Amino acid sequence: MGAQRYGLPAGQGPIEPTEYHQSRDELAGLPQTTAEKVPVTSTPNIFSYRAYVFARNPALVQRYIKATKADVGGVGGHVVAADEVKSVIAKYVLDNNWCGNEPIFTSLIVTHTGDDVAVTGIMAETVEMAVVDRLMWDALQEGARKAAELGLYGPGQDLVADAFTGNLRGAGPASVALPLPVRKDNASQTVLVSFADKTEPMAFNYYATGAYLLPRFNTGLIVAASKMKRGYLMEIVDLDTKAQAIEAGAHPRDQRALDGKMEELAKGLQEKVITLRAPEDLYDIEGLTRASRFVIARIWSRDEKGERDQLGYVCSAERLHNIKTKKGFTYGGKDDPVLLAFAQGDWPAPGELTSPWAAAPMVAGDCRGSHNLHILPMPINSQTSYWSGPILSAITLSCNIHTGRIGAISDQFALGTPWDEVRRRASELAIQFRLAHGVKQPATLHEDELEYQEGWKERRSRLESRFEVRPPLTFGGNGHGAPGTAPPAGARRGDRPAKID
Repeated sequence: MGAQRYGLPAGQGPIEPTEYHQSRDELAGLPQTTAEKVPVTSTPNIFSYRAYVFARNPALVQRYIKATKADVGGVGGHVVAADEVKSVIAKYVLDNNWCGNEPIFTSLIVTHTGDDVAVTGIMAETVEMAVVDRLMWDALQEGARKAAELGLYGPGQDLVADAFTGNLRGAGPASVALPLPVRKDNASQTVLVSFADKTEPMAFNYYATGAYLLPRFNTGLIVAASKMKRGYLMEIVDLDTKAQAIEAGAHPRDQRALDGKMEELAKGLQEKVITLRAPEDLYDIEGLTRASRFVIARIWSRDEKGERDQLGYVCSAERLHNIKTKKGFTYGGKDDPVLLAFAQGDWPAPGELTSPWAAAPMVAGDCRGSHNLHILPMPINSQTSYWSGPILSAITLSCNIHTGRIGAISDQFALGTPWDEVRRRASELAIQFRLAHGVKQPATLHEDELEYQEGWKERRSRLESRFEVRPPLTFGGNGHGAPGTAPPAGARRGDRPAKID
């Protein structure tokens, strides 16, 4: 574990709150243009480091937007993050938001979706990603300690690694970073940030195959004069190292062989990936991404030759059951993914990005991580409900790429919008589906995908020992009894055989 390389030098204490501009104070000293506001969502407070975002001559440097999310303890089971836990995490980041001679995050927000807390911020390329990851790990650990103090459910649940080892990949939290463009003429960049709880990375395939592939969701694919007309390049990752281990020769019931092969495949943090072209490879893309195993992890725009240009979409394509912990290769959850994507210009508009969710599709996850259920698009900072079902939030950030400031936020699934109708319909479908099917498939997942498998494994093993191997019950030429036996006395052709104990 490397040294802690963030925070002010020893003896200087934490960064003072006055060093940050907060969006909640944005109208201080300005005339009110409306007499009152009708609250429609729990809009996040934006913290921006004053000395940098209000600099007269901001540097034209490469910046990144980074989002990190984890479940460190939920209220009432798994339904919502406690405000106190969120504030403890926010305070730790703000107090220690320094590396060398500059802030780590020039601007940041702290949010929750269901019981997952997320920190999203803008950083310069001069800050090492390992330092940022360490800050995030320690902040989430602080949140876990507060969750334990409050008696919340599953404190530190997603912090599956024993200790920080240099980066967050494989440690449990979902974390992604997206390079912001570097240009002089236009400092504005719209970024869509989406968080999902109680579901898996495959759910985000609806974003990618809808907005970037199908004109019925994105008219810009047909009418736009930007790079969008050339289509996109999609990198699809194979997340199932267990299946890869079996395909490499490990027997599916030999746990030691499976673990050994999975560990071998995981060495070097490598991934099995394929790059396909949209729209040329539409059928191949749709075919692969129909299953949980394959996830569209990154999307690139295309240059004049149709080759890779700019990265504009990245999601946390990682599955916790492929991570080795002190318990070995155990299934750890549906991974609750996070997504960063550019919007406008060469990319789909925010409404085009989110439009596939209007169909209220079903995703894997839900209560106990063991069901298929319709996802619920909700405003940011919302809780789950109804069997702790899958929940999705999406906000757009207006970012100044010259100063590194998040200037304003829009909630794409806000209350008082047509998404209210989608939520109502999704709720009706979910209730009907779960009540009709209960524990049976297709409401429940295949047994290999059940999140909490230990109880089922015990039951399956116990019942397996009671199965018998014997010839099937057959009937002779006269239609009665087993081969070579006479029909029961008084039996007539067509009678049902007697009950067998």
